[in-house]
Amino acid sequence: MNRSDHIMNVANRLILEKGYSAFSYADVAAEIGIQKASIHYHFPSKANLLQNVVRRYRQEVRANLAKLDSMTDDPRVKLERYLSYWESCLRSKAIDMCLCALLASEIPILPEEVIGEIRGHFRDLTDWLARLLKDAAEEDRFAGEGEAAAIEETAHAILACVHGGMLASRTFNDAGQFGKVKNRLLGLITEKAVTV
Repeated sequence: MNRSDHIMNVANRLILEKGYSAFSYADVAAEIGIQKASIHYHFPSKANLLQNVVRRYRQEVRANLAKLDSMTDDPRVKLERYLSYWESCLRSKAIDMCLCALLASEIPILPEEVIGEIRGHFRDLTDWLARLLKDAAEEDRFAGEGEAAAIEETAHAILACVHGGMLASRTFNDAGQFGKVKNRLLGLITEKAVTV
């Protein structure tokens, strides 16, 4: 692992543990065992470091969604695997939640370039969910109105529920909170009927 990746990995974890405003270059430097100047060499400012951390996170999420799309055509299975991933993360460690969801709560104090990345992440996820719901509607498996506007609204609602479930799990240190959200959301896409 190169130095810049190591710095970003530590920063990512510290953001999840403390939030953007509560971590510093001194925290990162102390953990890695380097001087703050070494961090400035790779990332001239905290805003630049955060932007790179979020940009890398977005790339990883997009790659994971593409991988999920390549594994199955079943929209319910895709949604179940997406939700199960987060449930597993939260069961492992309650702070293992979506980086952008956590940072969104700090939007008023974040640099504009970081806000753009966070909004882009939310658009990426909403677009993916909308495509998933559209596929379910075309298979007559979407438990809602199949019109484009309804699908878009439902995609936003799912994203809000997922992130709310993460926050509830973190608040109560209980991944079961997210499990309840997962079970309810899966009901939006019915099981494929078995034909004999």
